[in-house]
Amino acid sequence: MPPLEEATDASDYGSLVHDGLHRFLAAHGAAWPAGAAHELRLAMARALAEAQLRQALQAWWTPRLERIADWVAETEATRRALRQPVAIAAEAKGAIDLLRPGGAFRLTGRADRIERYGDGTLSILDYKTGAPPTQKDVDAGLAPQLLLEAAMAAAGGFGAELAGQTAELLYWHLSGGLDPGRAMSLFRKNPGDIQAAVLDARDRLCDLIDAFDQPGRAYLSRPNPGLAPRFSDYGQLARVAEWSAAGDGDE
Repeated sequence: MPPLEEATDASDYGSLVHDGLHRFLAAHGAAWPAGAAHELRLAMARALAEAQLRQALQAWWTPRLERIADWVAETEATRRALRQPVAIAAEAKGAIDLLRPGGAFRLTGRADRIERYGDGTLSILDYKTGAPPTQKDVDAGLAPQLLLEAAMAAAGGFGAELAGQTAELLYWHLSGGLDPGRAMSLFRKNPGDIQAAVLDARDRLCDLIDAFDQPGRAYLSRPNPGLAPRFSDYGQLARVAEWSAAGDGDE
């Protein structure tokens, strides 16, 4: 359980941004309303009001959310002028079963946004209020989220309406600061590489599943210390702090 009087942090801000955009898309879907910027601002304001945060924090975050709303409205107008989606799903939940020698493994996920176009291809978008992964991270297998979501979509994991091959993988970095938003497209230089990368991510996951199905496999709390997350629930269970304090001596 979270501690009493837990401090509001960046994760709460990210939840507000996701909530506001979800409200807007749930109301309008693939349609683009007149006065979209105003509608987006209202959706963000409702998300903030219902979060019931202290007034000082609301005053701090309101202009950031408004800048994000304006950036999304402008960016969306440009994107839809180039290519109009026929369907949009926000906060889409999905699952597929991967049949492995040790038994079926269920991969579940929730995509921030999936767009379907007239030719049957998909675009998958993910909103990040913090720094999003880079292409280098994705190539190294350190950020497989969007690739695995694409694998789920290819297998019909998000439903028949959202089944198909993904032609675009996109991060939106939504900080709300002086530069309120930035679109970062994966495989921008070689979009034809997406399908091969999707299959590779699925194969890597299957290899990992098979490896951990082996009885002698060790479950390490920090398998890659140089890439360890800043906060980890498993660090306390593994008594990382206690072992670190002991140093490298023999005692």
